[in-house]
Amino acid sequence: MELTATLRMALRALGRNKMRTALTMLGVIIGVAAVICTVAIGEGATQRIQTAIENMGANMVWIEAGGVNLNGVRTGNGATKTLTLEDLKAIQDQIPLVRKSELEHFDARNFSGLSLRPQISG
Repeated sequence: MELTATLRMALRALGRNKMRTALTMLGVIIGVAAVICTVAIGEGATQRIQTAIENMGANMVWIEAGGVNLNGVRTGNGATKTLTLEDLKAIQDQIPLVRKSELEHFDARNFSGLSLRPQISG
């Protein structure tokens, strides 16, 4: 078949099935719009995270107590209490470039059968 004959047959089929054609077009439009929205949301979230990291500054240092490996299993952050308030005071006193320091504390508590990890920051 020639190209013109093929196009004529396709347009005739679209004309005979108007409802199917309309629903197919609607599905394509909704699908494209959903992809555009998903990409836009992802780009916006990426930009927001990058801005938050940039606002922290390039001269930020994060120090935290680490976990331990116990029989090949890492216990995770907060499992060891190696940093104390005295450590924070020593950092403030002995390192003159430190302008600001904060203490965060995580503690696991059980309330009515729920295991909660409240965070204290200040």
